[in-house]
This record gives sequence, structure tokens and C-alpha cells, in this order.
Amino acid sequence: MNSQITLFPHVSPWLYWSLFPVHRIFLSLYFGKILIKGEEYLPEFGPVVMAPKHYSRWDPLLISLLSREPLFFMTNANQFSGIQGWFIQRLGAFPVDLNHPTVSSMRNAIELLQAGKKLVLFPEGGIVRDRILRSLKPGLARLVLQAEAKLPQPTSIPIIPITLKYQPSANFLANVFININPPIYSRDYRQENDKQTAIILTEVLETSLIEGLKRG
Repeated sequence: MNSQITLFPHVSPWLYWSLFPVHRIFLSLYFGKILIKGEEYLPEFGPVVMAPKHYSRWDPLLISLLSREPLFFMTNANQFSGIQGWFIQRLGAFPVDLNHPTVSSMRNAIELLQAGKKLVLFPEGGIVRDRILRSLKPGLARLVLQAEAKLPQPTSIPIIPITLKYQPSANFLANVFININPPIYSRDYRQENDKQTAIILTEVLETSLIEGLKRG
């Protein structure tokens, strides 16, 4: 990994708030229409993990429309080179090696949730277009359970399944449909131990995403 990558996630306020209106105007001009459903399921305050279906490189930009405060993205480490890397580091992204996640990447995510931030994790681990959804691994659920264990008060961090659809495809003037599904809480699926709880949470998340994609 590039030694110049800043591992601890941060946001440059001047850059974020300079790009904030430009980002929204650009997306509104590039796409035909952007329809968002289920915004009532997004907590206004406190930690949250947003778990979107990953279909296109446009997904992170569109997910950013769901919050007026910075979102923090766990991002594939190979995206942090050149000018793109310079920008995304300063807009809340932090790297993870998808094949060999490091302790520091996991610690960053947990510390963000402890600080009450909004974290975005693409549970498929990458862009998937050849099937409705790639089978999910329990990494996201385990991370949430670890973060909950470190919070000062017993708290169940909401996991928000999100589906994105582009019609006809993720190109210029396409219509975009963003569906936010009801939150999933670990407290509703507690098992004998965290390993079993993570497995059940992952199954529930996978089912929610598949049902959301089928609904359209």
C-alpha cells in the first residue's frame, strides 16, 4: 500500500463544503432524474452503517446525496493513487485491502462509529453486475458488533440496506432509483454468541437487499 496514504479517515472542511453544491448540481444535470425513497429510515443523529448494493462507480457519489454531513467510505486500497486518491482521502474515504483487511482499517471503521459518524460499506466488496447480488460475507456484521461492544452505553447501531438501480444503465441521462430499506438492528437477532449473531445479521441484510432490488 502507498506509504503516503493517510489511514485515519478525515474530511477537509474547505474542500468538502466547496464541492458540496457542485456535486449535487453535476449529478442533477448528468442523470435524467434521481428518485429517493425511504429517507425516513435514515437516522438524523448517531452512528449508522449504510450498506448499499454496488453496481457502478457512480454509487458513492449518489449515496452522498443521502446526507448533508460527510459520509465516511471504506474504499478499496487500489483507488488511492494519483489525483483521485488525493481527493477521496480528503472527502472521508479510507483504504482497505479487500483480500487481506488490516487491523488498522477495521479500527478506523470502529472508531468512526464510536464517534457517531455515518459509515458506508459496500457489503459485496466490489462492483457486481452479473447477478442480482453477490453472496455476502459476515465482515460488516462482525464490525458492527465489535463497535457496539466498545460504545460506552448499550447501543444497537442501525444497518441500512440501500439499493440503487439505473435505467436503462449507469450512463448519461439515465434515471436513478435509490431505495432505502428499514434499518436492521443486532438487538433483534441476538444469538448465543457474536459469531452466530453475525451470520444471522448477514442473512437478514442479504434478504433485504435482494427484496429491494426485486421491488425496483
